[in-house]
Amino acid sequence: MPNEIKIIATKLASEFEPKEPEFLWFPYLPRKTLTVIQGDSGYGKSSFILNIAARLSNGEHMPFVQSSEPAEMGNTLYFIDEDDKESMVVPRLINIGADRSKIAFINEVYRLTSDCSALEDTIRKLNSRLVIIDPITQYLDSKFNMNIAQGVGSVMRELSRVAAQTDSTIVCIVHLTKNASGKEIDRHLGSSDISNAARSVLYVSRDNEDSDISKVKQLKCSLSKRGEPFYYEIVGNGMVEFVEETETVDDLPHKEPTKQEKAKLKLLELLSNGAAVSREEIEKATQLICSWSTVEDAKTELGNIESRRGKGGIYYWQMKS
Repeated sequence: MPNEIKIIATKLASEFEPKEPEFLWFPYLPRKTLTVIQGDSGYGKSSFILNIAARLSNGEHMPFVQSSEPAEMGNTLYFIDEDDKESMVVPRLINIGADRSKIAFINEVYRLTSDCSALEDTIRKLNSRLVIIDPITQYLDSKFNMNIAQGVGSVMRELSRVAAQTDSTIVCIVHLTKNASGKEIDRHLGSSDISNAARSVLYVSRDNEDSDISKVKQLKCSLSKRGEPFYYEIVGNGMVEFVEETETVDDLPHKEPTKQEKAKLKLLELLSNGAAVSREEIEKATQLICSWSTVEDAKTELGNIESRRGKGGIYYWQMKS
């Protein structure tokens, strides 16, 4: 009896309709897939992506985007260490004016495996447009050795599937190894399958270790031409100023901030951690910086400071809760 012929199912390329890739932030953060942000500790990777989440929460355009069309407003799901939420992340979200009702934290022990169906269901329920895993190595199930491609690869492929099924952008934060040799894209901790699974890889570095300015270079972009490098500077508790490479970055640290910018930074300093400060105290703290009208303009521009009347008719300013 002749052997039965078995044919693998096929489909002609002509039977598929081409689809244009979509981006949360072109070309750095594509939708329906993974983005890896890698860099040394202390370079502000968390502050960088937190500012992106804040813009998304308020329906603000992404950095360098100039458009008359309304910006997307959406929710973020954030994997972050439990001890960091109240002491670090929430104060930063307040300072940068994020809509905290649109940013949710994972609030139980959850580990990433080759089956992330619970994560998929959570993203759907919250309608999260952005998912941040910071850092991904902390959330891998202990049975997966991050240095072995077979294990990590299955997790990354599952995350890719979840991103595609939920129309979300999943961002994985990864630290670098101490070994500076080899290609930039392979310098992260763990298997190369981490960056291989991503459609975009952003590399955060610093030209000067004594500087607060970080450079972001897109090492990989599978869905379009790679974006131009850009810079960001942490100018307050979580606040980030984005700078295009076309600007003179060497001059940025010496650029004298405007009086209103100084007033904004002073207000953020005075009102950090939810402190209520009297108008009189604020006037004393800012009188050598600028006029009171400039302070009021700075308050309005920040948009997250409220004024209330206390005992004795004294007015206090405080960050909105």
